[in-house]
Amino acid sequence: MKRFDHQGQDFKWTDIEAPTPEVFAQLSQEFKLPLHALTATLDPEHLPKCEFLGNVCFFILRFYDKDAKASAGSMQALTTKIVFFVGPDWVLTIHRGHIVPIEDKKATCQHEALTRVHLVRSLCAQVILSFDKPLDELDAKTEAVEGRVFAVQRRNILREGYRIKRRASTYRKVFKFTNDVLNKIHSHGDLPIEDITNIKEPLDRLTFYADNIFEEITGLLNLHLSLLSQKTNEASFKTNEIMRLLTVVSIFFLPLNFLAGVYGMNFENMPELKTPH
Repeated sequence: MKRFDHQGQDFKWTDIEAPTPEVFAQLSQEFKLPLHALTATLDPEHLPKCEFLGNVCFFILRFYDKDAKASAGSMQALTTKIVFFVGPDWVLTIHRGHIVPIEDKKATCQHEALTRVHLVRSLCAQVILSFDKPLDELDAKTEAVEGRVFAVQRRNILREGYRIKRRASTYRKVFKFTNDVLNKIHSHGDLPIEDITNIKEPLDRLTFYADNIFEEITGLLNLHLSLLSQKTNEASFKTNEIMRLLTVVSIFFLPLNFLAGVYGMNFENMPELKTPH
């Protein structure tokens, strides 16, 4: 467990990394927070959400995990959560691992006039922008799949396309829930993010970006399946043409088959057996 404390202009910021249940008991007494609200943050399945505990704003955001596996597709595998508790004169952040924006803010907060509003707004913006590069990479993969579809290089296209579609769907879900969190915070009159325009603009852009990738890869997969179906139909048509030709040829051999059946099996009625000449 690592703890960082900083006294800003109008608030105190406390950051907790990799907390333990014992630490939660201490934080509950220090910040007058319900213990169940703190311990619930250990659940890795949490989606972005926002709640109000009296005069404390409690919300969770998902940050892109740069160490995620290439095969990862779920929200839990692609992202890690950051928990915010924002009180009247303090901010508590909790996370389980290394978060670059938080570490950067720790390094610079001693040399800037940091306020509660600026800290929360800055961290929220950096969390959202963490998805910028992953979406660029996903778009590049989509273009690569598009080139292979039209170049008729169909090996593993379905598998790669499915992974792209799943990631795009996950990003869309993250952005949707994050937007709901920001709207709920903004609708509350006594909260640290009065002006969320600078946060929602990049969020709206990334949401549009993710929607576009999702729709594009869906169309490419449908096109790929259509081309496969067309190829199968062409092969089936060629097979039918061959069978039709063989059927026509076999008709000419039907009289021979009949004679072979009569003379080859009915030995009693064959006139040649009793007529020597």
